[in-house]
Amino acid sequence: MDPKEAYNIRAISEVKLEPRGLIHGETWIKDNNYLTTIYLNGKPLLEGKVSLPRFHGDDLYYVRNDGSASLMVQSAYGEPRVAAELGKILKYERHVKGLLILGEDLLDKQSAIAPFSTEKMKYRFDGRGLLRTRTSLYLLKDRELTKMLGGDFDVTDFSTNGKRVVVSTTQPDDDLGLNGLYELDVDNGEMWRIDRKEGIISAISVNEGGEVVYLGHDKGKNPWAVKEVILPERGERYQCGNTCGSSVLTDVFDGAKERLIYHDDEIITLGQVGGEVNLYRIADGKVEKITQGNHVIRLFDYNGSLAYSFTTPEKPSLLFHDGIYDPNPHVKGLTPVKVNSKIEGWGIITGDNPTILFIHGGPHMAYGYSYFVEFQFFASNGFNVIYANPTGSQGYGEEFAKGCVGDWGGKDMRELLDFVNDARRQFNLSKKIGVTGGSYGGFMTNWIETHTDVFSAAVSERGISNLVSMCGTSDIGFWFNAVEAGVEDPWSREGMDKLMRMSPIYYVDNAKTPIMFIHGEEDYRCPIEQAEQFHVALRSRGVESKLVRYQGDGHEHARKGKPDNMVHRLNLKLEWFRSHL
Repeated sequence: MDPKEAYNIRAISEVKLEPRGLIHGETWIKDNNYLTTIYLNGKPLLEGKVSLPRFHGDDLYYVRNDGSASLMVQSAYGEPRVAAELGKILKYERHVKGLLILGEDLLDKQSAIAPFSTEKMKYRFDGRGLLRTRTSLYLLKDRELTKMLGGDFDVTDFSTNGKRVVVSTTQPDDDLGLNGLYELDVDNGEMWRIDRKEGIISAISVNEGGEVVYLGHDKGKNPWAVKEVILPERGERYQCGNTCGSSVLTDVFDGAKERLIYHDDEIITLGQVGGEVNLYRIADGKVEKITQGNHVIRLFDYNGSLAYSFTTPEKPSLLFHDGIYDPNPHVKGLTPVKVNSKIEGWGIITGDNPTILFIHGGPHMAYGYSYFVEFQFFASNGFNVIYANPTGSQGYGEEFAKGCVGDWGGKDMRELLDFVNDARRQFNLSKKIGVTGGSYGGFMTNWIETHTDVFSAAVSERGISNLVSMCGTSDIGFWFNAVEAGVEDPWSREGMDKLMRMSPIYYVDNAKTPIMFIHGEEDYRCPIEQAEQFHVALRSRGVESKLVRYQGDGHEHARKGKPDNMVHRLNLKLEWFRSHL
């Protein structure tokens, strides 16, 4: 399999149940672009850079993304017209006053390159760049667009039953990204707080009767906190599986985001247990798991009937609605086998061949029963692929997720090394082994580089080498690094000392393993300076090191970066591991 073939897949990227039937979207790659076809009951409606299709009466609404975001209206017989134009459109819903739209202002060319000043710690964000505009709530009425709620903060979500409007924003602490839940009066712009504690709100839903529910937690700046389904006005909260929502990763480019649906008296959302993600129903005070299987559900909709997309280790993207539809009948990945180890993990075993250990990011994300283009690519090219969920991974309870805090590279690394030994014994593997990972997985790859010579080659992507410098350059590093290290003040001498001693670059004299760094130049989560300084430090000590930079790519370069760069990246990694393993 070559890289272009590996990415020759179609991903279910829209699932919406309408009175007319099921709308679904399929996204694929062509000429270095992501394109989408929208279908109604299996028949194509639209094609191009389009998203968010919805019917309002006889009119089809959708978003056209081509430099800017245009909300388009297609009547049954006329030509499509532009109803509103913004820099981004993330969501829209019908209200009695008009159409509520969540999006960002459209900047003119001069504003986009004008000098930028700030007094905030969070002034740029991965995938957005400098925060010249913020996410706001708009009202489209009689073809006139009015900003209803906006400022030097983000409106992160909203929901309405057509009358009541509930929003989540970062007003409680925009620098930390902590959310509050508010009711908004569309007539006069007045707001009042609904919840009492700050936390993270991933999604909101208001049912037909105006009751509100949200998915998230109210535990402040705790990245390891499990998410719950919370009804703040009832004082009720529920957990689906080991955490609500999904932290299971895939590199399939479906654009899935967390959501929940409040339909009549039923709440539908995702729940995760280890590496599997299923749908749950909350009704009459009880939580019921309504799908079963070793898979990861990605998108869903519910209006009394159910439709959802899901992925399996063998299949990139499947759609369920009155049966299962497979947009990729030509794709059948190799099936992973559970590894007998203390932590949950899997192996795609091709024989007594070289092996690559993959380490996930987060650290509070997880691997599981999802398709990975990269795993199948390396397996098809004669490598064994092994991957696991060490302490810190989400899906095994909050204590397990918190277990790596203040101890990055401690228990988690020991578990991974034991996992490698367990896999080698179980499958009788005797050849060389390599290691790779991205983000926190890049940190772990760098840490392994300076703490063991078990591996014959490494590839560190969008990784972390210096937790101190990252505090001043990352969009979230100034607080995230501190809480993950168990440090109160990252700029105190004690704080800097602990962060430095948790940094791979502090131990650079121990490094021997050949390593390649892959980084997007517009990565603001783990900025490219992290790779730059480690590469220079290693070269100064005669360690084989290669730095690869991708212009125009951010932190998501391996999951939804520029397609040509993703193909180039897989070729590079294959050449590196072939030559060293």
